[in-house]
Amino acid sequence: MERHGIIFHPFPNNIDFMFDSANHIKSKGVEVLTGTGVKAFLGEAGKLVAVKLRDDTIIYCETAVVATGVQPNVQLAREAGLHIGELGGILVDEYMVTSDPDIYAAGDCIEIKHLITGKNVLAPMGDLANLQGRVAGENAVYGNSVVFPGTIHTSICKVFDFAAGSAGLTEKSAAQNNIDNIETVVNASPDKPGFMGAGLLISKILVDKSSKRILGYQCVGNGDVSRQIATAAMAIQGEMTLDRLVCADLPYAPPFSLAIDHFIASAHIVENKLKGRLKTISAEEVQEKIKSGGKPFLLDGRGPDEYEVLRLGLGEKYIPVGALRGRLDELPADKDAEIICFCKVSLRGYETVLILEENGWTNVKVMEGGIVAWPFEREK
Repeated sequence: MERHGIIFHPFPNNIDFMFDSANHIKSKGVEVLTGTGVKAFLGEAGKLVAVKLRDDTIIYCETAVVATGVQPNVQLAREAGLHIGELGGILVDEYMVTSDPDIYAAGDCIEIKHLITGKNVLAPMGDLANLQGRVAGENAVYGNSVVFPGTIHTSICKVFDFAAGSAGLTEKSAAQNNIDNIETVVNASPDKPGFMGAGLLISKILVDKSSKRILGYQCVGNGDVSRQIATAAMAIQGEMTLDRLVCADLPYAPPFSLAIDHFIASAHIVENKLKGRLKTISAEEVQEKIKSGGKPFLLDGRGPDEYEVLRLGLGEKYIPVGALRGRLDELPADKDAEIICFCKVSLRGYETVLILEENGWTNVKVMEGGIVAWPFEREK
């Protein structure tokens, strides 16, 4: 019997930017299906033998795992006459007290406040349940003296040798809460020096343009994602702003971090963007231009060896950044033409932009994250 591994939703739904997740998972022997669902489970002699999809495709298997989320179990609370919120969870105050002053509640069954939006949310996470339980227990014994402030929806998961994590708001959740005065940037770089066994990190930071407060952070890769998310979570909960974050004193030694930590580098990049020093475009925006029939001038500034190993194959112009000043005549003659520059992680893409601006081009942009953060099909 042929066996399949299938994943419908490989990462938490609060990760709202893309990377090449499907290909990574496929490389591990797992088939990824999207835009479909399970129509029926098929069995013989009391045992599962196959799953039928909505399009009637049959997938033979011996085990099927259904992981579609959770709902608060509030039946006992309803029977006790406790107030239930619009999201279906038990309503509690900051002391974990329900609508009955003699009853406390904690864990997956309650609604809690989101620290950024101020709205009630469901956050069924084991760590939060334990923290809430401590607050409820202490207050039940000693009187209402300690509080649970709320959540920023910090989460992380592992898929093979990749991890994906998030803290705070995403662009999508910010839009849903009518928070639109934001700036974001994608940063791709290693978690530590290459000679120390570096892993790749691709992250996205979200900042309020006015206050410069960090509102959200997401990170994926095979590097130390957990450390980045933990640092971001503390920065977000501490309401840190960019001016503090860009000089944050974090632990550094080559086995653990770059001299400028990946998270701080993300803050540097978005600060440059806010100060007008950097014009960027996301991979999704580039893809949308191509899909809508546009032909943006893409300029790849990597070295020859890198180009032979990996390239987009979108008709990009290849000129190593070291040779660019001698080959400017190969670029668009119109100095107002849009030119999108990139390299492996777009550090040299930024250098390319500076060279072009120095020579009179006015509409040049860096593709955020470079080729390693390109989440779509490519030539190699």
